[in-house]
Amino acid sequence: MELRSIAGRLPFLNGVYVAIDAMPGACVIVDGPYCVATKAEMQYCHNLRSDLLPPFGRSRVVQTGMLPGMEEVAGLALDRREQVEKLFDEVCSWPEVEVVFATSFDFHVLLNFPLDRIGDRASKATGKKVLHVPSRSLGGDWLDGYGMTCDALAGGIDLDAGRRERGAVAIVGHLMDRTEPDQVANVAELKRLVAALGLETVCVWLSGTRVASLRDVERAEIVVSLPYAREAARTLGGRLEVEVIDLDLPVGLSRTERFVTTLGDRVGRAGAAREFVEKEVAGAIRDTERHVNRFIAGTHVYAPLTDCHLAEALGSMCSDVGAAFSAAEPGPEVTSGACERRVLMVAPTLGGDGQVPAGKIHFGYPDYLDHPVTARPFLGFAGYRVLVERMAEAALRLDAAKG
Repeated sequence: MELRSIAGRLPFLNGVYVAIDAMPGACVIVDGPYCVATKAEMQYCHNLRSDLLPPFGRSRVVQTGMLPGMEEVAGLALDRREQVEKLFDEVCSWPEVEVVFATSFDFHVLLNFPLDRIGDRASKATGKKVLHVPSRSLGGDWLDGYGMTCDALAGGIDLDAGRRERGAVAIVGHLMDRTEPDQVANVAELKRLVAALGLETVCVWLSGTRVASLRDVERAEIVVSLPYAREAARTLGGRLEVEVIDLDLPVGLSRTERFVTTLGDRVGRAGAAREFVEKEVAGAIRDTERHVNRFIAGTHVYAPLTDCHLAEALGSMCSDVGAAFSAAEPGPEVTSGACERRVLMVAPTLGGDGQVPAGKIHFGYPDYLDHPVTARPFLGFAGYRVLVERMAEAALRLDAAKG
């Protein structure tokens, strides 16, 4: 995917941690070197409400080897099975843990260390669910890590296919990268879009809820698949024998309208979908048209995001508001000369860049410098208003900086 190759790649394990962080009561055992901990610290800085590495109590990220020499080939080649088996048994005994995930670095797999079999043994011995996430630390990125963790859960969680309810929807493939008010509000907006069709959202994978509540997917008559966990959605649809509807990320007016109308068409509620969309689009345009016309239309939005799905959706949003979009840095024809345009940068915080430059919006994963206190979605019609507001503010800051 072109946008994915342009954006900076973050490691596979980062995505595993994002998923674990979004499931209270879940923990992960990782067979790998010292950076097992540093990647967890990235998530801890991104999510102000993270408890992956709590200041008090047990960490939800557990490393198999913290002994001297474990970073060296000779140390890794030692027979560590008994030590690791004891660790699995200990973690499975923790009363606060609902489910244990296990993964490793690729070079540990190459040494033929049987982490999956150790996990299976611990699950049978303790009765605690242990789910293996195959390693993609060399070939995958953080989006693979998130999706594969969701798929491990989808394939391993205990489900009863006989609880299906008419009009019940499960949304699978939402990126709950943090449990702050932006993503909490996104979950609420997704549920509102579904409710507008007279349907009930019984669960969102993932949404910051415990694994036990994710089992409400059993009630679903329809699984709505979003791009961050397509395989998990297919797995669940197959296990529950229900319809799976692939939808795009609802960012901006056009994509949100398509999200609602496509779902409405598929469930036989096209009239309700059209009525809702007409009302919502009219209201969103009324609230934002002056911001768009005065500050955003004609700008160039440069978005080197680590998230290809969000970048693609943001490109559609820019079309909605008359802004040019690129995932690569714009050339001199945009940034200099008589035809110079406003250039807004929408990007995550990949380093300690201190003050926010004029025209930059901190957005996406990871973000260390922006932590909302109040609801601030970026999905759906509510999120469209927020994004317009943030883009307009950045444009004004840029104009002020230029004098």
